[in-house]
Amino acid sequence: MADEPTLSPDEATSQIPGDQSASSPDAASDASAPSSSAADQPSGETHESLLEAVQQAVPDGLRSSQQRDGRDGSGASPAQVAQSGQQQDADLPDDPTPEELARYSQSANKRVTKLLDQRRDLRAENARLKGLEPSAQAADSVTKYLRDNDISREDFLLTLELAAAMRRGDFKTFYAGIQPYVKLAEEYLGVSLPPDLQQQVAQGHMTTQAAHQFSRERMDRAMAQSNLQRQQMQHRQFAEQSTAQQQQMQRTNLANQVRDTVNAWEARIMQSDPDYAAKRAAVQDTMWAVVRERGVPQSADHAVKIAEEALRRVNERYRAWSPQRRPTSRAPSSTGRTTGATPEPKTLADAVKVARETARL
Repeated sequence: MADEPTLSPDEATSQIPGDQSASSPDAASDASAPSSSAADQPSGETHESLLEAVQQAVPDGLRSSQQRDGRDGSGASPAQVAQSGQQQDADLPDDPTPEELARYSQSANKRVTKLLDQRRDLRAENARLKGLEPSAQAADSVTKYLRDNDISREDFLLTLELAAAMRRGDFKTFYAGIQPYVKLAEEYLGVSLPPDLQQQVAQGHMTTQAAHQFSRERMDRAMAQSNLQRQQMQHRQFAEQSTAQQQQMQRTNLANQVRDTVNAWEARIMQSDPDYAAKRAAVQDTMWAVVRERGVPQSADHAVKIAEEALRRVNERYRAWSPQRRPTSRAPSSTGRTTGATPEPKTLADAVKVARETARL
């Protein structure tokens, strides 16, 4: 059996029954005629160049959002786009170049320069703090050691002075400083006896071994009593600090409550008294006088009573200063009145008469 000829996809398509696209005159004319879009393109401009032109016209922010959505014009995946952006950020220098600064506007240039100066200052401060960090850590370690071992500041300074005296060869000062502690250690360890116990041993009231034992027990009791007193003092100081902090917190809370309550009271008074704005300064000054008389407010209600007393005094003062209002008569009188317009006064007596009548109305 002979091998059948192999047809290409185009040839196979052209031999499909009913398909006249390859032999139709219209199709041939359409294929031979250039398309309108191709005719409009400039000569030598490819599809890639148009795509690049469009990408250059797209703003950077919009192009970045498209790349994050996986719609980058270059066909790169979001991971590749992100990796490329990170590489570009890593290649950027820390400071802008003079050419870049020259392209900025004057205001932007000043702002960038200001930010760069602030960053340099922060870097210098950071470097200074890093240089001080070992010293701060050493000081914290020494403070923690002294606190954990219950060493007072005076004992620490005395130890440093003795070490300095020994270092510079001042053994007289060093010996005078450590002698009381050496004597105390000898008595505790039984190397020597205190004078009172030596006398007891010499008189035969106790043996040397009993004297050493008694001396050690007496020193243990004294040290325990001293430690107990020191701990009690520390607890007392801590309690006093806690009490002071609580009192300060209570005073702060009371001050805030007094402020808010008095402000709310003042807001209500301003709504009911239209003249309070003119009396407000006088009320506030009078409050201090009331506080000096009655003491500082002990509660929010006490503060409101002080404010009410200040307002009462100011109102009395304002009533004394304001002119007395005359009551309106139920039966109006026409005495001294004229019908129609009042004639213009021609003499000083007429002017005084008109003024009196006007004040009587």
